[in-house]
Amino acid sequence: MLRKLISAALRRETETETDVITREAPAQPPDLAFPPMRPVEPPAAQNDNPLADLCAAVEADLRAAGYLR
Repeated sequence: MLRKLISAALRRETETETDVITREAPAQPPDLAFPPMRPVEPPAAQNDNPLADLCAAVEADLRAAGYLR
């Protein structure tokens, strides 16, 4: 039993790092189940002033009444 342990330890010492890397690295990349994601882009900027329509209506009424030119 002790002889097997010592011989296994000696064998591991003789392995080079490239042997370990090639043994642990997969041969091919894993198969991806999903396609790559497209970049997320924010929506276009917009003015979200709720009073803009009211201001436009007041301005139109003032122009129609002759107070603005």
